[in-house]
Amino acid sequence: MFERIVEKIVELIRDDEHFIDFASYPLRGTVACGNILLKSEWAVLSGVEIVSKVLERFNIKIEFFHRDGERVEKGVIATLKGDAYSVLVCERTILNVLSYMSSIATKTKTLVERIRAKGVHTKIAATRKTIPFTAALQKIAVIHGGGDTHRLNLSDMVMIKDNHIALYGSVSEAVCKVREAVSFSKKIEVEVEDEQTALEAANAGVDILMLDNMPVERACELAAKLKGSFSNIVVEYSGGVDPSNIEKYACEYFDIISVGRLTSEISYVDFSLEVSKFDT
Repeated sequence: MFERIVEKIVELIRDDEHFIDFASYPLRGTVACGNILLKSEWAVLSGVEIVSKVLERFNIKIEFFHRDGERVEKGVIATLKGDAYSVLVCERTILNVLSYMSSIATKTKTLVERIRAKGVHTKIAATRKTIPFTAALQKIAVIHGGGDTHRLNLSDMVMIKDNHIALYGSVSEAVCKVREAVSFSKKIEVEVEDEQTALEAANAGVDILMLDNMPVERACELAAKLKGSFSNIVVEYSGGVDPSNIEKYACEYFDIISVGRLTSEISYVDFSLEVSKFDT
């Protein structure tokens, strides 16, 4: 699992090492022990499995005291042991992975808990507003935080957006043409910005409606109306969702709230590595 991601991270480490890490070169053959510490007050861990597999490739043994998705407090979260040169070459990259992924998992968990506290069971989902080359890490971290990944790629689900509608000419035509090409196994979602388009899409038999960039009160009313007439339709609210005010979007008729800033804005969780020479 995660082999392709691990390979890419190993390649990044080798690129970072380049020819030789001269500061660490004289330490080859020295055995180093170390502790990975969470320096932030708390976090939801993400990256444990990936970092463990990366370090295996460098013959570094690591023991994490918690699993991906677990909330941890400030302090030691793992111990490791291996050749000092390899440990030092890997240090910055593995800490970056843990910091990056745990920041997203922590933000996701926080939003999920805050929306649940409002008495609704709406899913908090990521979007395609991911940072290039790191989308896989971001989506995995969202899972660890208890969120929903949304679609993982363009073929994962049919998403008919405003530019598609403009080119097809109408929602109905877009849905009709797409149905001719897509497998029965794929769900169809349409992005709408007004009630008329939403009803047209619902009548065309789409599976999911994204209410995009609507005032939340109006969108909640429309979602209730849609649920009343189309009981099986899934309603997603999206567009400019502010994570700092997530409670504002609590509506019992929203199945999903997608939050672009879940992955497009990163506030790092702080980790460090402290090492010492291993004495037999």
